[in-house]
Amino acid sequence: MKTKILVSSDSGIDYMSHSYSISSIPSMIKFFEIETYFDYIDITSEKFFNRLKYDTKVKPEIMPMQLDYLRNDINVALESYDNVLIVVSDLLDYSLTFNFLKDEYGKKIDFYVTPATGFVLSTMVIEADKALKEEKTIKEAIKVMENIYNNSAMLLLNPQIDISISENVNEEKRVEEKRKGKINIVTSAGSKEIIDKDRDFIVALIKNYLDLVGNENVLPYIMYSSSYSYYLKLLESKLLIIHKRYKTIKKIPISPNLGMKYGKNVIAIGFIRNLG
Repeated sequence: MKTKILVSSDSGIDYMSHSYSISSIPSMIKFFEIETYFDYIDITSEKFFNRLKYDTKVKPEIMPMQLDYLRNDINVALESYDNVLIVVSDLLDYSLTFNFLKDEYGKKIDFYVTPATGFVLSTMVIEADKALKEEKTIKEAIKVMENIYNNSAMLLLNPQIDISISENVNEEKRVEEKRKGKINIVTSAGSKEIIDKDRDFIVALIKNYLDLVGNENVLPYIMYSSSYSYYLKLLESKLLIIHKRYKTIKKIPISPNLGMKYGKNVIAIGFIRNLG
């Protein structure tokens, strides 16, 4: 039985190599009443965060894909596949949409909602797709995804200010303006928030992360809101470049959904244990 996987775009799957049997469900990004975009298709993550940085009046709303669009994706998928597995993070509420779709398609579609997002979610569906191609059941593929999430951790750094390295700012002023930040540590056990810690604490926390990803059974990753971020370059030039796992650390843009939840300057570092 051939299964198509549709996964919410906050997974960042569009920025990763993946099988044709996986496609994204783009979030709808609304800046103003007449200005709406599909995530990744019409606007990239980096352009989204640049818009927030330079247009202080905009207050974007991020919404689930509308029923008609999702129905069309399902119909296209069912032309080539026997059924469809829809996987979404809980950053957006698809419950009402799923109720309509279940009544319409019955056993041809399955749904899975997870707290996972970003690189972890994209890895979950990539591994689930492999399991399905090995003739595992949908339930077994979901178990694969649950195991990955339960063995993952994510540290989100949200500096109060993040001046782009391309801007002409005195280095001492740059460091002083960004000495403190908010940190969220997210695991399957829950989320812990640490507010207004200084730069030394942040660096120590990141070094601890690097010690953890030194384990060969760990897949490390970074997600960023801007490739020009001062903090991303700080990570790369001061900490990551000297680490033996640097070349294996996967880097993808962070999703607008995640940025709206944790902050427009957010950078995420994390890992998945025992993958493979």
